Amino acid sequence: MAELVNEQQKAKVTVENGVAKVDIEGDVRTYQSKELPDKFVRWQLDYKHSIYDAIERDEYIAFNAGHLPVVGTWTKDAPFPNLANKGIGFTPKDEYIEHYLKLVEGAVEQIQELPPHAVDKTRDLRVSTAREFYANPDHIDWRRLGLLEIFEGSTLRNLRENPFASVLWTGNSPVFVSFQVDCVVEIITPEDPRYRFAWAMRRLFEYEPFHVVQTMYPYSYCFWVYDFTNKTPKRRYPGKRSDNTVNEGGGSVDREKLAAIMNGKKDK
Repeated sequence: MAELVNEQQKAKVTVENGVAKVDIEGDVRTYQSKELPDKFVRWQLDYKHSIYDAIERDEYIAFNAGHLPVVGTWTKDAPFPNLANKGIGFTPKDEYIEHYLKLVEGAVEQIQELPPHAVDKTRDLRVSTAREFYANPDHIDWRRLGLLEIFEGSTLRNLRENPFASVLWTGNSPVFVSFQVDCVVEIITPEDPRYRFAWAMRRLFEYEPFHVVQTMYPYSYCFWVYDFTNKTPKRRYPGKRSDNTVNEGGGSVDREKLAAIMNGKKDK
């Protein structure tokens, strides 16, 4: 499988100690990866646990914004990028990956003993397994993102020729946390531990409504973070904000202030 990927790729990517070497038809360049910023990491962790809370309560999740950003890829000569929503997660650091593979793949083995639609019977196991991984952020490699390739369409074709991608997340109101992350991309195959981990984590929530059900994936990607930009919207002009609900320093809703404002409006 790995040989097939290499044969079809015009670009070769190798990564050692977080440094990606990209060889595109003899033009070799290097890119130093970096960890995602604390604000983004905190948002991701909080968002994931809010999703797990909702799954535990058996609530309908129409869209998982923290998990389904827009991914842009392009060929060197393309006038426009290809854009697609992709499910993105994270992988353990290399020194922890065997531990978490055992944890997550063990849970998947138990899930597969039941019919696919038996989500109620496996809910506690699925959520507790995912929580255990994200409860240990120091065990996560925040320099890289993990994705599974489903359709073998434009994204794969572009990355074989030009192994770069930009990812744009936009969170929910009222803060709309937004980050662009620019990446160098490895295409990896099923024997790679990072592929196995991404597949097993996906399998935990395969039949949740925010997923298109898909159990077979030819490849996965490791997106190595080269740069990032905080694109969370801010007020352009000073003055009173119309809703007055956002604590812009902490990025959260000040409930007491909001209650006071609403009571003041009622008094008027």
